[in-house]
Amino acid sequence: MDRGERRLFARWVIGFTLGELIGFGLIPALGGLLAYAATDGLSTAARGLVLYAVAIVGGLGEGAVLAAFQLRVLRDALPSLDRRRWLLHTAAAASGAWALGMLGPTLDDLVELPVALRVALTVVSSVLILLSIGSVQARLLRGLVPRPGRWLGANVAGWLVGLPFTFVAPALVPDDAPILVFAVAFAIGGVLMGASAGAITGLALVRLLRPASPDQRASIDSDA
Repeated sequence: MDRGERRLFARWVIGFTLGELIGFGLIPALGGLLAYAATDGLSTAARGLVLYAVAIVGGLGEGAVLAAFQLRVLRDALPSLDRRRWLLHTAAAASGAWALGMLGPTLDDLVELPVALRVALTVVSSVLILLSIGSVQARLLRGLVPRPGRWLGANVAGWLVGLPFTFVAPALVPDDAPILVFAVAFAIGGVLMGASAGAITGLALVRLLRPASPDQRASIDSDA
């Protein structure tokens, strides 16, 4: 990478990490704390439904925050990108990912799922989560960069590496720890997820934005 590409890469990774610290670490943690306090004394099923709704709304916030930080880089690198659609579509995709991720645990709170069904839900939802943000963003890059499908592949790889941090960090916290400790663990998981996913997608972004060859320009024009 030349100097300009290194600067672009660094800005993207920093923005991605900050976006996930706020969007994944702080927004869901705050929403979870408020939801737990508001649902104290409710049945397990009722509490599960409230937390599911909070997760979906929080997902909108996470996606919007992440997209906003991404656009701080993309507004200079891709000035013709539709920034409003990027923000709205990313927010919707993140919300859908949260809905999928929380579906199994929420159904378990309502009815005891058979093990086979639980596994099937986990597998299907995991695949869709990995595809969610990258697929909508790749569509928005059509006509702007060559082979925008590479952006989907980079996002799948990035989230595949990053998402496990969000499970590992809270899992290391003892069950009897104060809820604030769990919130800190989520924040740490968000930072690690953002840094790793940001690095992988940042490398892909640098490659996508390199000057196109005549054949690549023709491909871009055909996608537009």
